[in-house]
Amino acid sequence: MSEAELLTGLFSSLDTILTIVSLFFAIVSGYIAALFFFLARSSLFLRGLAFALLTIGLSFLGGTAAVVQSMQEGLLVAWSRLASPVIAADSLRNPMPITNGLPLSQQELGVLTGWIIGVGVYAALAYLTFLHDWSKEGGIRREGECKP
Repeated sequence: MSEAELLTGLFSSLDTILTIVSLFFAIVSGYIAALFFFLARSSLFLRGLAFALLTIGLSFLGGTAAVVQSMQEGLLVAWSRLASPVIAADSLRNPMPITNGLPLSQQELGVLTGWIIGVGVYAALAYLTFLHDWSKEGGIRREGECKP
């Protein structure tokens, strides 16, 4: 592949990553709003169904992110094999002029951070869906609860 083709592929992978992050934010924000406005008062079945749909959506996003991660890694390896690239491959993996003191590049650290955040948000939503006591939140009561 030529340098121009690799550069186009890298920009396309960045666009895809931004799309994945945007979709993740939209799905999670919508789910949090649903929890606050009606899921907190819903039956266990409806909360389970909503969480199952959330799981399916986030699974597709995670799978897409994993594919993009593999493609981006391949593009960066191919970039490092170019005879005289305009930008060094190490500069693409570490775009900011700081050292992180870890055996990971900034790009790898960003990928790891993204996965940790995704899993953490998923776990937090599971807690909020099934374990959190919403009756203490701004007057939200489950069906059948009496007013104090």
